Amino acid sequence: MTVPDVPEGYTRYLMKSKFGMGRDFRILDPATEADLFFVDGKVGARPRAEVQGPDGATLFTVTGKMLGIPKRMDVTDASGAQVAHLHAQAFKFIKDKIDVTLASGEEWLLEGNVIEKDYSVRNAQGGVVLQITQKWLTVRDKYTIDVWQGVEPGLAFALVWAVDRWVERD
Repeated sequence: MTVPDVPEGYTRYLMKSKFGMGRDFRILDPATEADLFFVDGKVGARPRAEVQGPDGATLFTVTGKMLGIPKRMDVTDASGAQVAHLHAQAFKFIKDKIDVTLASGEEWLLEGNVIEKDYSVRNAQGGVVLQITQKWLTVRDKYTIDVWQGVEPGLAFALVWAVDRWVERD
């Protein structure tokens, strides 16, 4: 199966996991597979990751409370200001819908099959701001992320890492 073209208005990235305990990911250019970003997952009692830009500077930090009910994760920018808050329904072990609240107050809804890594994030108007899928790729540790224009790519990678950790820990 061939990978379809990037939809108009989106930028495509490949997200490839690196073997290791912290669930690190390399973000690649789909045409050249050159490194663009890096998500550095940290090992510890609380899930944590840093989204690093091409120069190695931390753009976003993701922290979570996995044992909290309901599960939640927060995304902060480099200055420590909260950018997004992810929260799932209590006592629901298979996550097919996760609410994302941005610092601006805007609500996004992440929905789809997170276990199969085929889901989308919709804004309050119903428009798709992120499309994450593994269905076109044969390598199971790599998937595509289509980011709508105007959405910060680093934030998109932070959200994908958070969902990946939820799936891995459930």
